[in-house]
Amino acid sequence: MNETIIHFRKELQNLGYCKTVTNSYSKQIAKFLRYIRKENFEVQSKDILDYYSYLKTVISPRTKKPLSDNYLHTILLAIKLYFDYLQRIGTIKISPYQLKIKAPKSEERKVFTDEEIEKLYAKSNKLQAIILHLCYACGLRRNEAGELKITDIDLENNLLYIRKGKGKKRRVIPFTKQVKKDIESFIFSSEGKEYLLDITATRIYEEFKKLLKKAELNNKGFTLHCLRHTIATQLLEQGMELEKVRDFLGHEYLGTTQIYTRINYGTGKLSAK
Repeated sequence: MNETIIHFRKELQNLGYCKTVTNSYSKQIAKFLRYIRKENFEVQSKDILDYYSYLKTVISPRTKKPLSDNYLHTILLAIKLYFDYLQRIGTIKISPYQLKIKAPKSEERKVFTDEEIEKLYAKSNKLQAIILHLCYACGLRRNEAGELKITDIDLENNLLYIRKGKGKKRRVIPFTKQVKKDIESFIFSSEGKEYLLDITATRIYEEFKKLLKKAELNNKGFTLHCLRHTIATQLLEQGMELEKVRDFLGHEYLGTTQIYTRINYGTGKLSAK
C-alpha cells in the first residue's frame, strides 16, 4: 500500500471513521489504482467510469452473484473520498470523480416533513411538546430524554448536558428560545422532581403514539426515533458539516452518521422521497 493511501487512511481515522471502514476504503483505493495503472494526477473521470463498468461484471466469490448495489456504492464512495482528500491537500487541482450515480435504496428510517412536525406541535399537550423538544429539536434518544435531570439543563445559556449517552458519550446540545420558554414553564410546574420528564422510556413512547394518533399520522409507519432522524437530515440540508451532526447526535463514528442520514454521494445532495 503506497504512502498516499496510508495518509488517506489516517485522514479517515481523524475524521472519525471506524477501523473497519478505514481499512476497507484503503483496500478499495489500492485495488482501483492497480486496475487503472495510473498516477493520482493522471486519473480522469473516464477511468472511474470504466472501473465502475468493470465492477458490474465482477462475480462475488462469496455469493457467486454480481456485486450488490450497496457494495458498488461503497467502493465509489471510497474513490470519491480519496480524490476529495487529494484535492484538499493540493495533490490534484480538481477531483476526477464526476459520476452522477444514485445511492441504492435502503430501509432508512422515515422522515417527517415540516408540515407534519408543525402538526405534531399543534396537537401536543405540555408533556408531549417537551418530548418533541427533546427528541426532535435536541435530537435526544428516548433513554436520554427519560434520564435528563433538571440539573442537566442550563437555562441561562440554553444548553442541555447529556451526561451518559449511548456508549457513555457526553455531549452538550444548544436549544432555541422557544424550547427554553417551554422547558422553563414545565420545570416550574414540576417543582421538586429530579428528572425533567419524570416518566419511564416506555411512557415516553406511549405519549408519542397518542400524539401521532391525534395528528392523524399514526398509519404512516413513524416511530419516535424518526424525530431524531428528521432533525439530523434537516441540519445536513441546512449545510451543517457531517462531523458536527455526528457530535450533535452523539455518534462515536462518522460512518454511523452517514448510514443514519440519507446522503446521495453521487450528487452530493440529500436524496428525497
